[in-house]
Amino acid sequence: MKRMSCSKTILTALAMLLVGSPCTYAQSSRLWVVTGDNAAAAAQRSLASRQSVADDLVAPTFQVINGMSVADIAEKDLDRFSNWMRSACPRCGGFTVHASREAALKEVDNPAYKPGFRYLASLPETLDQQSIVSRALDRVKGDKILSTITMLQGFGTRHFETSKGQEAAEFVRREWESMGQERPDFTVALFSHGWVQNSVIGTIRGASLPDEIVVIGAHIDSINKNKENPKENAPGADDDASGVAVVTEALRVLMETGFKPQRTIKFMAYSAEEVGLRGSAEIADRYSKEGQKVIAALQLDMTGFNADRSPRDIYLVNDDYTSPELNGFLTKLLKEYNHSGAHAITHGETKGCYACSDHASWTRNGIRAAWPFEAPLEGINPYIHTSEDVVSKLDATKAARFAKLAIEFVIETAKGVDGRESYRN
Repeated sequence: MKRMSCSKTILTALAMLLVGSPCTYAQSSRLWVVTGDNAAAAAQRSLASRQSVADDLVAPTFQVINGMSVADIAEKDLDRFSNWMRSACPRCGGFTVHASREAALKEVDNPAYKPGFRYLASLPETLDQQSIVSRALDRVKGDKILSTITMLQGFGTRHFETSKGQEAAEFVRREWESMGQERPDFTVALFSHGWVQNSVIGTIRGASLPDEIVVIGAHIDSINKNKENPKENAPGADDDASGVAVVTEALRVLMETGFKPQRTIKFMAYSAEEVGLRGSAEIADRYSKEGQKVIAALQLDMTGFNADRSPRDIYLVNDDYTSPELNGFLTKLLKEYNHSGAHAITHGETKGCYACSDHASWTRNGIRAAWPFEAPLEGINPYIHTSEDVVSKLDATKAARFAKLAIEFVIETAKGVDGRESYRN
């Protein structure tokens, strides 16, 4: 794996610049954070200009290990640390959160990030669901995606420690339940964490291979980059109501067509992505500890902003934290189902970074994961984490293309049961 080494001098300067009360820090519960090489490089540029530093953030002490940076922070400072990272490193301010130093050190030496890592399960070798996919793609509706985004935007800030954030989770649970109310093989449940907002998990149980799981997810929380008040208005239309809406649309279409999978499909709306992928990390960690066999995970994070400088519809994030094999499978899907005609989708690649979205929670647990994105990361939506990330700036056609790719991924990975066309037959 190629990594840029981070300057210890810069990290020492960071510790000197980020000041706070040592007494308060000692009395607070502590968390350990891990950041990647891209974030370290961006931090260096930020420190050089002395911008985007949270004046009251307690100083973390960083240690550089295997090209990654490890630090402990007061739990009460997590919001401010998150917003500093995203302000200093708007393209690559990702980090993970751990309960102990031991867990953080395991992360920086994670074998899943190293070349040659072997997955437990295989992806399908052939694409053979053409008739089912074709009918499903015809049912995708961009206006329904925008409608779901509008509803989620209406909750205001969906911060993981607010009642509005939990109300948004309850809304998604009800929406998903209503779509599958006639399906005895479908259930929806809230996943509780140690904070206010739950994650939401919808499950279509596999008919013939129920112990093999395909995951499609997005994060439901939102945050404002205001370092003084991260709970300030953050409608989060693109980041990431658009992803949740695409997952919802994929579920709606699959239910409407009566698709009955061989493998179990999990639809997930993760809590607390914006503060170190905490919701998806707890879910993926539990699945791993329980020995659940997850074949692949697809992350939908930001799917509706149509930047003028983005000549392609979808960009597959290609880095050390996504699966080249799964990216190749998505490319195969795009070539098979979206090469031309009404469902045409153009695609390219872009470089990502450590822990930029919830796919990394699956990757770190040895599960192949991918993150199709709306633009090259250097052309990221400038309105995210502000009050201006609203649905009026999004494109229904753009978001619908992500829903089509998500549906293709689910159908071809989970496969229809026994050659029958649908649950309704």
